[in-house]
Amino acid sequence: MAKALQYILLFNSLFFIASTVVGQELHKHFELTESKEIDKIELKVSTKAGKTFLNAVDVTQPLLILGASENDVAASSFKIEKIRNIQKVNAELTCKSHMGLNFTESVANDFFSSSDQVHDIWQINLSEHQAYDLNLSYLMGDANVDLSRLAIQRLKIKSASADVKISYSESIMNSVAMDTFFVKVNFGNIEVKSLNYALAKEIIAEVGFGTISIDCGTDWQMHSRVTASVGAGNLNILLPPKEIPVIIRINNSPLCNIKMGQNFEKIGHNIFGNQAYIDNPDESMEFLLDVGMGSIAFENR
Repeated sequence: MAKALQYILLFNSLFFIASTVVGQELHKHFELTESKEIDKIELKVSTKAGKTFLNAVDVTQPLLILGASENDVAASSFKIEKIRNIQKVNAELTCKSHMGLNFTESVANDFFSSSDQVHDIWQINLSEHQAYDLNLSYLMGDANVDLSRLAIQRLKIKSASADVKISYSESIMNSVAMDTFFVKVNFGNIEVKSLNYALAKEIIAEVGFGTISIDCGTDWQMHSRVTASVGAGNLNILLPPKEIPVIIRINNSPLCNIKMGQNFEKIGHNIFGNQAYIDNPDESMEFLLDVGMGSIAFENR
């Protein structure tokens, strides 16, 4: 009864969001009704425009996708395939007005569209009782990915010209160790809050002309490696507390700009470590950075 009430309240809150933003009700576009004999769901989602929300819900239903208009159902496509105990879902979400929209058009829309343009809304509900691999691609628009209470084994997020926010709003650790946390941006922006809650062994960031901002968080509990490449864009990193050992290795060019954090000492050719690393290099956080014409900035907490 409590779970049912929570789900009703969540749907009502989403209806309020839809009503206040675009004046439309949210409708069911796709669902997986049960997770019997499924160990993991590999979910691939792509959107072309609008506002997208992804978060956990306390229900047994492993996946529910809601959209802003009933008439858009025919424009989206969904493919499902089960291989042994893994359920694969591929969801391409789009309304009819954005069918055929490509990357060049999305960049032009970002520059020339008016701010009061009506947006689509997509709401993706994932069960906090299910393990997932997530592969999310956003062409344009805005996306809010809240990973609190979810069990994410692999995460891959790409932005063409969209603004994407990745957070753990409830400050709850990923319930499993994450193998890879991958983010890539072309012309858009990706903001990562409290990366420490991901429990990720490998973090990969790729920047074209846009910006990726990463807040490493305050409580780093494992040895992790951050591998990043920056073309002509920006990578901003808010470091963990000074008590966490950090080593930074940089492959740079004469055309780039590097701003190192305070209290980092040069300990080799293009290698820098903080005092905690110099005192105890074990269980460190390691950055491997490659930058062309772009900018990398480290900021102390």
